[in-house]
Formats: sequence, structure tokens, C-alpha cells
Amino acid sequence: MARQHVYPSGHWSLKVEIPYSMGIKAGEMVILAGQVDMKGNGEVQNKGDLGKQTEISIGHIKRILGQLGCDARDIVKLVVFYKTDGGVDEDAYRASIAKLIGVIDQSMCISFVPLAHLAYPGMMVEIDTYAMRGRKGERLAKTAAALPELEDLGRPFAHAVRVGEMIFTSGIKARARDGRVLHPGDTVGQARVVQDNLRKVLGALGADQNDVVKLNTWYVAGGSVEEWEKNARLRAEFFPDPGPAATGIPLPHIAPAGGRFQMDAWAMRGVDGARVKKEHVWFEDQWDWPNLHLPFKHGLKCGKFVFVSGQAPLDPKGRVKAPGEMGAQSKICMDYAGRVLKHWKLGFPDVVKMNAYYQGKDGPDELHANVNVRSSYFKRPGPTSTGVPVPFLAYAGMTVEFEAIAMTE
Repeated sequence: MARQHVYPSGHWSLKVEIPYSMGIKAGEMVILAGQVDMKGNGEVQNKGDLGKQTEISIGHIKRILGQLGCDARDIVKLVVFYKTDGGVDEDAYRASIAKLIGVIDQSMCISFVPLAHLAYPGMMVEIDTYAMRGRKGERLAKTAAALPELEDLGRPFAHAVRVGEMIFTSGIKARARDGRVLHPGDTVGQARVVQDNLRKVLGALGADQNDVVKLNTWYVAGGSVEEWEKNARLRAEFFPDPGPAATGIPLPHIAPAGGRFQMDAWAMRGVDGARVKKEHVWFEDQWDWPNLHLPFKHGLKCGKFVFVSGQAPLDPKGRVKAPGEMGAQSKICMDYAGRVLKHWKLGFPDVVKMNAYYQGKDGPDELHANVNVRSSYFKRPGPTSTGVPVPFLAYAGMTVEFEAIAMTE
């Protein structure tokens, strides 16, 4: 697919050479790399200041969108990875982001991912951005769903937004309209509410769970296999087999206090109401979850998109390969992703977004250990990319999980 790549002159960079782009426009889809408050030499600015770093990051987003012929009104979804010990008032933070975005219409989604650490010391926030603009530069019509019984996100944010056949949701939580956490501290109870809320927001835009193509689940856990399996079963019960491409990541917090479970999704449904054809791939000799039958596959193709599920460094029996070795595990996951792409006669040049979740803290060593490996699979101008550290992943000895989006005609 013909695409436009941008990397603004003088923009920030990491401390290591990377082939990634800061923004890509492919067809009607616009995808940005995770934006942070750094300088061109890889130095974090305004260390420890969440508000100022957010302001600078959103300024970067607007700059990149402008170079792609877009503006903030074209944004359909933000994913905000931010550092907290649980003390950030996420509702107030969302309101501050709304002011910085400067859009009045209820026209975009937002998800928050609270983390204990980010890639470099002093870094407080990294923001993913997804937008849509017509192939000829025309603005595309949006339909937003803001349900009165769900938490009030405040303008310009909605619970879900539809543009043509594409549907995006905000992070769906177990909260009432007045902000109360439902079933506080109860993962199972919250999962039931979240699934019902996701069903409602998709239904408001003419879709259902059968139309979901990409699913991210965030849950509070302490790093045990038992916790991962419980949460995997909870998200799996909501979807038919075969289900969407999926990634599930444990977190130290979900705001506000008492939150345990969150989902956000992409779905696709024809503008005429017909389902969009989906194809799935599952390699029996690649990797699997132990002792579980889940509906999620290694990859899914729908329309012009190929979604690569979070690839884990496991073997077909669910055993961790190269335990604790981040470089080796990064290569395993990239090779797995490449095999999914090859199934549809695609390769890494077709990737528009690569997200990496890796075990790490506030330091560059773990980031560089995986970014150097995954970067070696791309040539300039490469895809957009985001990498964030988490305290732990599903299994002991597992240090990385990579997901990707590719596009083709």
C-alpha cells in the first residue's frame, strides 16, 4: 500500500539508532509512534512532571499530524501510557488532556494504561495516536457513542467512535455514570460488567463482539500464572471461536482505586450493516497457552488490515523459551510475527505499527535490549512503534510480548 512516512526535523529520538517513523498515513489510516517529551539526543525533558510532559507530547502529536495533512479533529483514539504509584486522579488528568487537544466535538476515544515505570528515568507519559483522513485529504464523517449509563468521559471523548467500517472504543471499565467503581477489587465481577459495557458501546454503533478484530485487555495482577489464566478465561468467554487478535497485559494499577479489569477494542462492520470478511491463522507448531483453549489466534486479516496478536516467547506446549533472555526472546517473537505476516504474503515492510511490552523499570537497558533486536527487522522508513515496560508478564521468565498491525491493498 502506498503510504506517507514522516520524521520531523529536529524531533526527539532514543539513545540508540532506530529505523522507525514518527507517523504514517496509509490509505485513510493515520498512525503515530508513541510520543514523549524528549530531545533529539534521547534526553528526557521536564523529568517527573506529568503535566508538562503531556503538554509537550500532545504538541508533538499535533505537529506530526500536520505534516501528514491532518489535525486534532481527525484523531479517533488516544492510548495514554503514564507513570503513577496509583495517586494520579485519572479523571482530572483526562480533563487536562481534553483542554490540550482543543477539540470541542465528542469525536474520539481514549484509553489510559497506568504503569509503575516508563522507558527512561524521569519519563512520565507516552501517548499513542490513531487518526483517520480521506485518501484525497478530505475530512471523514464520524459517529460517536457516549452512553448515559457509563462513566462520563467528558468532551471530546466518547465511549466509541465509528468512521466508515472502522469502530474504535475507549478503555471500557466497570464504572457507573457518577464514577463509582462497580464491584471494587473483584476481578470477576468487573469483567462481567466490562463485557456487558463493551457489548453496549459496540451495539450503539451497529456492531457486536463478533466484529472485534483487535482486543487489548489490561488487568491488575501480581505476576502469577494463576492470575493470568483467570483473566484469560474471563476475556475469552466473551468471544466466539475464532476470535479477535488479542493481547493481555498485567498492570500494577487500574484507576480509580478498586479497578481491576479494562478492555479496549477495534471492530470492523460494513457501512451497509454486513459483516466484513475475516480470516484467521493459527500455527499448531508455533506457540500456545498451556492448559487453556482460547478463541484468540496468532493473526487475523480483515479488509486492508492484518492484526498480529501479542506474540509470546513460548513453545507449542506453553513453555517459556530462553527464559529471562530478552534478546533471544525478542527474536523469537519477531520471527513468530513474521510467520503470521508471511501467511498473507506480507512482510515487515507492510507493518505500520509495532508495540512492545517488556519486563523492565525506569532505565534504558531493557528497552535497548529488545528495541535493538526488533529494529533489525526493519529498514527506513520503518513503521511507527511504542515500547513500554511492565513489572511482569504472563509467565515467570517471560520478558517480552510484541503485537503489530500491517496494511495491504
